[in-house]
Amino acid sequence: MAAKKASRLRAAGARRQRTLQHQTLSPKTRHAIDTEAWFRGLLLERYRGSDGDRRWASKDQVHDEAITWFLQKHAQQPLSDYPARRTGDEDLTFWVDSKIMERVRRLALREGVKVARLIDAALSSYAREHVPGQLLSFRERVQEEAARLYATLRGTLPSLPRRRGTS
Repeated sequence: MAAKKASRLRAAGARRQRTLQHQTLSPKTRHAIDTEAWFRGLLLERYRGSDGDRRWASKDQVHDEAITWFLQKHAQQPLSDYPARRTGDEDLTFWVDSKIMERVRRLALREGVKVARLIDAALSSYAREHVPGQLLSFRERVQEEAARLYATLRGTLPSLPRRRGTS
């Protein structure tokens, strides 16, 4: 029982060190970030990292890395054009390390831009530079093959809810 309580306290402490961020992202950026986390998860399954390594494959870790990369890249070289909200953007809520968010707020204030636009720029830039098209294409091929295999083995695909943005 004591171990369970200690675990809950550690989890609560970890949440206090993270900030909940709600914003919109383009489906393309969101898919790229999801793909990066998906690949990391596959690698961990294959190479069985320790529990500490499992965080490396989380979307929150990818968000933290992407934002940190952007902050470092633009600390001295301001971005000239921050993205505005686009038609088709999707809502997303995720946790960000609170120390990173402090840095985001300072840069956003300095740049005169909303925090959400800065994070959008960070995740979009990271996706463009760090998630190559080959990874995106490979994930699509795996998903298509999985659907074919499932249908072959089960005789049909299950009735799935339609993804937003598809007809």
